[in-house]
Amino acid sequence: MTRPAETASGAPPRARVFFALWPTAAIARRLHKEGERVHTATGGRRMRRDTLHLTLAFIGDIPRERLDDLRAAADKVAFPPFTLQLDRIAGWRHNHIVWVGATEVPAELESLVSQLNAALAAGGFPVERRKFAAHVTLLRNARGELAASELDPSIVWPVGEFVLVESDLRPEGAQYTVVATWPCVGGARD
Repeated sequence: MTRPAETASGAPPRARVFFALWPTAAIARRLHKEGERVHTATGGRRMRRDTLHLTLAFIGDIPRERLDDLRAAADKVAFPPFTLQLDRIAGWRHNHIVWVGATEVPAELESLVSQLNAALAAGGFPVERRKFAAHVTLLRNARGELAASELDPSIVWPVGEFVLVESDLRPEGAQYTVVATWPCVGGARD
């Protein structure tokens, strides 16, 4: 049996990962523009356009050898294409985050998250127990209050895939790399 490469500390290499919906360039630009717009009122640290996403399941730090187990869990998920309408912008005072989200979460998205969590749990991964909150974080460390309001016009996001992302934490901010993609039913696999 071959052992995986070890880090300088002698521990197996690890990966910090999560599953997400990843926006197209056009949707990321619009999300980024909304972050820019509210930044003047709330302050805080804007998320870079290339890091904007909607988290489906945060896995966290795992041994790199378990990445294949994550892929196998995600392979069990089947979902039709759907449209996500991001129509609300608000702030969470408790964690100083400004976000955009959906007033009504599509049933297809709820099903996708439910299937993914069930497959992850069956694979021995921890899953979030709180109710899923479909949102995209625009700002962190926001200082001002931002009351919930309608996003006009709303952001219409056609969803046809979900991804597994690796997060590399650096002093200048997290760097994200999409490591695998799962298309909707009838879509082509990367």
